[in-house]
Amino acid sequence: MDFLYYVLAYDVWFYMVHRLLHVPYLYKRYHYQHHAHTHPTCHDTFTAHAVENVFSGLGIVWPFLFGCSKYHGVAAWLFCFGRGIARHDRRCAWLFGTHHLQHHITPGVNFSAVYIDWLCGTRANMRKVNRKS
Repeated sequence: MDFLYYVLAYDVWFYMVHRLLHVPYLYKRYHYQHHAHTHPTCHDTFTAHAVENVFSGLGIVWPFLFGCSKYHGVAAWLFCFGRGIARHDRRCAWLFGTHHLQHHITPGVNFSAVYIDWLCGTRANMRKVNRKS
């Protein structure tokens, strides 16, 4: 169960930070680099300002602070790290879908995991984004 707490904490934190990074001032200062490609690849996952790269992943530590297993935390970090890379590459759409790829085409939707965006009302109607433009 600790593994799920870590993933949930990461997803909620990532959503909040990512939404903040789309505030115009913060977007221009820290996040615009990440949106340089509307059809990113795995190589573009961490193309971002250092501030964004540091703060985006901090959600993974919250469960540890409340006594969750550090071993489950490491496993969850590896999962979230790999999932983040896969979400930025259309070749991995079969594994995690095209939810985040849609965000790079339409930046005002699909900020995090599908379930978080659904709960927060920021999930776009899914359309095919497996093609190149």
